[in-house]
Amino acid sequence: MFSKTASQDAKSRAVAGAKLVADQARQYSGRAREVASTQFTPLARNAQLTASRGVYNARVWVAPRLERTGVAVQEQLAPKVSAAMVATARKMEPVQARSRRWPAVVAGIVMLIAAAAAGGLLRSQRNAASNQATPPPDPMPPAGSRPDSQGTPDSAQADVNGQVRTP
Repeated sequence: MFSKTASQDAKSRAVAGAKLVADQARQYSGRAREVASTQFTPLARNAQLTASRGVYNARVWVAPRLERTGVAVQEQLAPKVSAAMVATARKMEPVQARSRRWPAVVAGIVMLIAAAAAGGLLRSQRNAASNQATPPPDPMPPAGSRPDSQGTPDSAQADVNGQVRTP
């Protein structure tokens, strides 16, 4: 159908057309960059300034509200949460067995009785030892007689308090 030269010619024309389209695209893309940089750069800067003002204004608006919220949480919510946590912890704690005090009381009473018995035993032993160490006193001489005179009456007599009286 087509000759070999015609197909080659069509091929070369297609390649040349593709090169032409590519060159024109490069020219237009370069122009498009120039147009974009001249037209869109001021718009981009303006958008950047507007966005930075918006962020600043948002921070100015949010900061005091956030601080008030933090104070409210600290003063109102935190104590409630803390109390709830403590109450829950107390509910979860296992019940401890009651300590029985009566064995300690009985032991104390037994110790007191033993100490009193030991003190009484020591006192009785001390009294017995002191009674054995001293000899029994001499019998009292009859009234009216003097121990040194051995029954010789004398005119002077001693009273119980040691005073001597004469008849």
